[in-house]
Amino acid sequence: MYILKNSLKNLMRNKGRNILLLIIMIATLSCTAVSVIINTTSNGIIQDYKNSYGSEVFIQPNQEKVDELSKKGDMEELYKGIPTDVKTDISKSKYLKETIFTSSFGGYSSKLKALDEEENKNQSNGMNAVSMASANGEELKNAKTPNLNVLGGLSKEGAEEFKNGKRKITEGKMPEKSGEALISEDFAKLNKLKVGDKIKIQNPEDPAKYKPLELTISGIYFDSNTPQNLGFKHPMLNRKNEIITTFDTLKEFNKESKSKMEPVNTDVKYFLNNPDDLEAFNKEAHAKGLSDLYDVSTDAQSYNNIVKPIEGLKKISNIFMVLVLAFGGSILILISILSIRERKYEIGVLRAMGMKKDKVALGLVFETISLILISLIIGIGIGNLVSSPVSNMILKGQLEAQNDNLSGVMVSVGAVNPVKPIETITTSLSLNSILAIGGIAILLGLISAIIGILYINRYEPRKILTERN
Repeated sequence: MYILKNSLKNLMRNKGRNILLLIIMIATLSCTAVSVIINTTSNGIIQDYKNSYGSEVFIQPNQEKVDELSKKGDMEELYKGIPTDVKTDISKSKYLKETIFTSSFGGYSSKLKALDEEENKNQSNGMNAVSMASANGEELKNAKTPNLNVLGGLSKEGAEEFKNGKRKITEGKMPEKSGEALISEDFAKLNKLKVGDKIKIQNPEDPAKYKPLELTISGIYFDSNTPQNLGFKHPMLNRKNEIITTFDTLKEFNKESKSKMEPVNTDVKYFLNNPDDLEAFNKEAHAKGLSDLYDVSTDAQSYNNIVKPIEGLKKISNIFMVLVLAFGGSILILISILSIRERKYEIGVLRAMGMKKDKVALGLVFETISLILISLIIGIGIGNLVSSPVSNMILKGQLEAQNDNLSGVMVSVGAVNPVKPIETITTSLSLNSILAIGGIAILLGLISAIIGILYINRYEPRKILTERN
């Protein structure tokens, strides 16, 4: 207890020297805090956008190969698309961290009325049938125009609508088992349907020939979305005609269908464990049956548009932190050496009085800890206050540099950035940031304390007092 009290008194006795040390430590830790806070915030942003843009895979037709097939007049493979079995096999890749399956079926029913169907009756009923026939390469005399849209599973955006209240279940429940379905209130009122009723939706390719999709209504939902004004109405464009079922329901229906074209369109979103796995995943996907007509890629432009400036910001903050620590640490060492030389006689007297080396060293440690704690609290406060303005200033410079580098390329190819870059970021002081800054503060304190401890262990009291004389 005596050592602690004496250490606190020493801080007050040597005000000038300790104030100078405190100023250096506060300046060093403030700059370090700014760098660490920017660094941790940048890491969070980079990780979020890597997950969103860097790892999502897009499988699209190769335009050159499509043009070659078009010249040959052989477009059947393109019309058929990627078989569902191939999409499923690809989803089992070890390079994927997540796969989201959704499907849709443009069905037909003569007994069920669709919203906007009456308004659309004046349009040619055979128009879509002709397009279906030409796509398959054969004339489909019995084809009908689809009037009902069946969704097998919900996309992330669709699920979000039920979470944020744009859509909500008013009766029953979400489809869970195969064969269950959810319909809108408007569709239910139009067709006088209720929970528990069964409905049949036919394959528009030939409703009389192919087995229909049979569904049991498990729930009814309210849709608050305002319909888009496109200048005309069509039942397939009205979201309130959407019948929501499970992915497995449409998967089984597609498998059991014997039509020449798969009636169900399966959409798959693949997400890589790491964007660097793209090339390996590309080879594996083609080995599992993906046609050479398709290319595998990621949205690199969006990824670079957002992540590159943030990575530049992070790099500059790291360099700044290293320079500050090197400069601040050097000055701190110099002042610590001068401080110990100045206090040499004091240490010699304490040792001559019988105080052991470890207790003298402990007193110096207490003094250092006190200074570190004060400078740490003030430094974190200052760093947290100025980190956002500093980060936005650096980010602005990074964006300007990136725009200068890309302007020529963008003009030449007429490219348009698909995603707007982040222009401002709001930094936050996290627990990891506090721990990192605290660790650096301890390191600075150790540098200061070790110099004094080495001096105490190096000289005997008699030698210190003799040199004083």
